[in-house]
Amino acid sequence: MLRSSALWGFISSFGTYWRHSLLGRFFAAWRRAWESSRTRVITHRALGADMTASESSIYHRAYFAAARALSRLGAALSHAARASLLGRLWNAPWLQSGVIWRFLFGHTMRRFIVAAFALYLPIDWMLRDLLPIAAAASVWDEAFLAFGLAYAVFQRMCAPESEKPRVTPLDTPILAFCGLGLLLMVLTAESMSIAVAGYRAVVQYMLWFFVLTRIIREDGDVDAFVLVMTAIGVVTALHGIFQYIVGVEIPESWTTHTEVGVRTRVFSIIGSPNIMGSFMVMTAPLAASYAYRAKTLAGRATAWCAVGAIGLACLLTFSRGAWMGFAVMVAAFAWLRDKRLFALIALALGFAVMIPDVVNRITFLFTEDFAYASKFGGRAGRARDGLRLLRSANEMLGYGLGRFGGAVAMQNQTNPDITYFYMDNYYLKTLVEMGYIGLAGYVVLLAATIFTGLRAVYRTKGTQWSAVTCALLAGMAGVLTHCFTENIFEVPYMNAYFWGMAAVLVWLGFLRKPATSSKPGVFNPNSSQRKRKRRAK
Repeated sequence: MLRSSALWGFISSFGTYWRHSLLGRFFAAWRRAWESSRTRVITHRALGADMTASESSIYHRAYFAAARALSRLGAALSHAARASLLGRLWNAPWLQSGVIWRFLFGHTMRRFIVAAFALYLPIDWMLRDLLPIAAAASVWDEAFLAFGLAYAVFQRMCAPESEKPRVTPLDTPILAFCGLGLLLMVLTAESMSIAVAGYRAVVQYMLWFFVLTRIIREDGDVDAFVLVMTAIGVVTALHGIFQYIVGVEIPESWTTHTEVGVRTRVFSIIGSPNIMGSFMVMTAPLAASYAYRAKTLAGRATAWCAVGAIGLACLLTFSRGAWMGFAVMVAAFAWLRDKRLFALIALALGFAVMIPDVVNRITFLFTEDFAYASKFGGRAGRARDGLRLLRSANEMLGYGLGRFGGAVAMQNQTNPDITYFYMDNYYLKTLVEMGYIGLAGYVVLLAATIFTGLRAVYRTKGTQWSAVTCALLAGMAGVLTHCFTENIFEVPYMNAYFWGMAAVLVWLGFLRKPATSSKPGVFNPNSSQRKRKRRAK
């Protein structure tokens, strides 16, 4: 029935046109050249390399020693308590077969932590806005992180000493940046309490990477994360679309007098169109991954409808930075997973430029009004003021963590001679606070994250998780792009989600136990040529 419909005919015609178009033929020729190139061989060997080179590092040896010490401590405590009354109660069959025991010490608790982490946004919203419980809202995320760290340590104590500790390629870059930030904090701090708060805002949520890579043990844990994240994205998108339909009121500062056609910008429970757009960038590829994992036509259709709803909600935020991030995300997912999607990208762009409100938001970038607004009070003016402040301090070490450009500085405006504001560029905010040394360290960390993500995508190619790893990396790339125009990582759940997605991506690529059909890291440069010869025969 679908193949006889007008829509299917239009899609087929568009596909035929794309294959015979100049752009389509260019991509096809580029692909043929890439498959037989030496660059492809070198790239695949780099992406498929094992982690064994890091086993001689100081961190690796220290971590293994600490993990073995925890295992021995756990075994000693268990042996000492075995003959005691508490030990006999602990090992009682009726207790270990109970629901509470299975929840606390079985896979249920692990699954609960992963799902609760994916619910970070709605939990934070409920505690801060829906129920406003000030005491809980200010400490719940730190308490949750501490519980996750404690549970990861507990898991290691219960593990046998012979079980190999988990080390990932991103451990050292993250810890190195945390150490660099600590050094810069000490060297530039004028108020230690503000410096500590600024340091915490930068590095605290990176610790979720270590928690999730240590507690995730089964495919079901990853399924829980992806499903909950996708569900939150879809529900948030539908709520945003509803806001647009009813024309929810927005502050006048969200639009300019030249954008009279934009009657509203959606924000759902997030409160900011820009942050909502970035969250849509995160969750859209996760929804798309279900289209490649579903086994039925109905499942694939449902997944693509979810992607459409999330994409429409991102469009209705009218956040140009989110649009840019969404474009990068879609291009990355198409390049990593299915290059046929480039044709649909062209179709979607054609649809978007037919919407007057979208055209107004884009064309406003090229007007004198925008240039004036950006220079005096806009992003260009803020960048100029921030760099001027950096030059007044030590440019290599920065003005000081928590002192300008972010949430901590806005809450502690200690210098009466400065006009405080958000930098609206997370990298520029990092430069002002941490100097060129801090920014270089952060760029190296992000580059290591993306390269490790590419390795994870390569290592899962051909497995059931291929679409998920592509989706995770594409969403992360889109958010990093949006950080050029917004302080995305100043929002706690966005920062935590980013490093949580990195943790799931690395777990799938490096820590997942089941072996794939082909050994990771082994690449035969002649395989693609043999495939083409077989197809030709």
